[in-house]
Amino acid sequence: MTIKIDRLSLRLPRGFESRANAIVRQVGAELNQQNDYQSVHIEQLKLPPISVSPHEGDSAVAQKVVAAILQGIERRQN
Repeated sequence: MTIKIDRLSLRLPRGFESRANAIVRQVGAELNQQNDYQSVHIEQLKLPPISVSPHEGDSAVAQKVVAAILQGIERRQN
């Protein structure tokens, strides 16, 4: 499956501003590796809030975002 995101909007906690680009790039890289899903077109996908700690690395934050995106896709497919 190809995952194409035209626009990704994240609201990050205070203190994450300088990390936003790295987190978004990591989200893209993680999603690019996904191939367990059939093609589906989703116009908009709203995610619930995701808890993150300032001590978590960019990769860990990105993995939480990716997990939430994939759960949202699964909900839409079922």
